[in-house]
Amino acid sequence: MLGDYYRKLNFITLILLFLLILAGGIVRSTGSGMGCPDWPKCFGEFIPPMDESELSENYKEDFLTKRKNKNIRLSRMLSFFGFNELSNKILNDKSIYVEDDFNVYKTWTEYLNRLLGAIVGFSILLTFISSFKYIKSEKNIFIVSFLTLMLVLFQAWIGSIVVSTKLMPGIITLHMIIALLIICLVIYTYFLSTKNKISITKFSDINFIKYFIIINLVALTFQISLGTQIRESIDTIAVDLEYNLRNTWIDNLGIEFFIHRSFSLIILGLNLYLCYLFIINKIFLKTYLKIIIIILSLITLEIITGAGMAYFSIPSFLQPLHLFLAVLIFGLLFYMFLIIRFSIKKEKF
Repeated sequence: MLGDYYRKLNFITLILLFLLILAGGIVRSTGSGMGCPDWPKCFGEFIPPMDESELSENYKEDFLTKRKNKNIRLSRMLSFFGFNELSNKILNDKSIYVEDDFNVYKTWTEYLNRLLGAIVGFSILLTFISSFKYIKSEKNIFIVSFLTLMLVLFQAWIGSIVVSTKLMPGIITLHMIIALLIICLVIYTYFLSTKNKISITKFSDINFIKYFIIINLVALTFQISLGTQIRESIDTIAVDLEYNLRNTWIDNLGIEFFIHRSFSLIILGLNLYLCYLFIINKIFLKTYLKIIIIILSLITLEIITGAGMAYFSIPSFLQPLHLFLAVLIFGLLFYMFLIIRFSIKKEKF
């Protein structure tokens, strides 16, 4: 009974994580990342204001001072660990210390994103508490649930750094990579709690498929990380052009965009060939046909959204959807990897 409760809670947490990725993408595409100038509160309140008149006359200076003090502490810590270049950049980059005007739409977009993040954190905490049942029977579930909780707390701290450094490039990419790692851990614990109910069958070339999935996951992680960096560059270009001349944004991007666009063909080839390997193994195909169809459908949609951004001046509604689809593909591939991995273990015994 408790096992069913853990599985259901774990699955809900996973859905919330994917929704949080989508919400984060919406925040970025709408330029709402600094909608709240502080963290974890928003304009010093648990519920943000609806109008600038609710704020003090010197609110910009007040929040700027707080961010500066936080960045000084962060800079000292980075210097202590030998990251002197990053430390100096945080202290001396003037763009970090320019406060944005209050915008109720951006503020509430960011606030709702944080609210969803808090719900995810609470859900992960409940999942960890419910994992105590597995301490004796399945220690890995308890250990990974604990590691997930610790990583979420670290992610929350990184989120505060994202705000204090005013969306500094590089830190956002780190934020995204940690999010992928958290998703992997939650999928792993869900799989461990359900593996006895999963029909794991023998099929040919199992080791080759396992390593091919790993290559695919590494390539997809690189592509998502590169896409996040391009997203950072687009933000900078958008600000420089005051969000005008949208049709010129891509032309102002560097070589990273062309690498990202070209590498997408490699990602497509890897995923299509992987699906082919699944399809030719008829026993495996019969068991996991739905997952394979979903992966192929997501790949198709990912291509369409990518082309839509390239040829239609990066429509803001496609940006979060493009990222969301990529993370869904990543999650499903990792789940398939776990199935293959445990199939190999089962064969050995």
